[in-house]
Amino acid sequence: MYINSAAVHARQEEKEAALQEAQGVVLLEGVSCDEDPAWTLELLQRAAPTVERLEVRNPGEPHLRAAHAAMPRLRRLCVTCHDGHDHGAAQDAAPPELNGALPPGHSGLQWLRVWGLPRTALQSLLRAHSGTLEELQLHVGARGERGWPYNCSDLHSLLGPCGLRALRTLVLRRWGCIPTDIGGCEMQRAAVRAALPPGVQVLCSECDRLMVVTRGRHLV
Repeated sequence: MYINSAAVHARQEEKEAALQEAQGVVLLEGVSCDEDPAWTLELLQRAAPTVERLEVRNPGEPHLRAAHAAMPRLRRLCVTCHDGHDHGAAQDAAPPELNGALPPGHSGLQWLRVWGLPRTALQSLLRAHSGTLEELQLHVGARGERGWPYNCSDLHSLLGPCGLRALRTLVLRRWGCIPTDIGGCEMQRAAVRAALPPGVQVLCSECDRLMVVTRGRHLV
């Protein structure tokens, strides 16, 4: 089920129909939480018991809590926090707070892609799913003058304490970030490898020439 901008701004009866349709879905994508926070939260709550693959954009704290604690079957999650402005200290000043451990009976994420989620919220999400998360994709730069996520020369210090014991692959996606120089990328990846469990593959979308996946395909 794909929720586009037109659905968020549709007539009330159409939005009610979408809420009904969300019950029982396995795939839910394109949910722009900031355009109608109350309705999109209800949408997530309707889908929560069955959804396994979810994409949310600009989620508020209630939306993140719904994805974190109310979706027992969720295995793949894509979170984008992008409003066209720099993501940095201002965003971390009042980050969404997530309760640490997953509730009993939750499967735990296997796959996670994040762009622009505040660092502290990202850390709490990673810690909660540290025992199940196998692939992590982060939209980050390596070094520069702008804030998070464009400058992330200390990525190793963010990931190291999360205890990602199930992680097999980390993909550093450079799209949308300042172009990464090869030296900065190599330094960043070396530090990250040292901070993660042995054997984790650390890839760069530019240096390793990874194919950009079209919308929706990454959640399948």
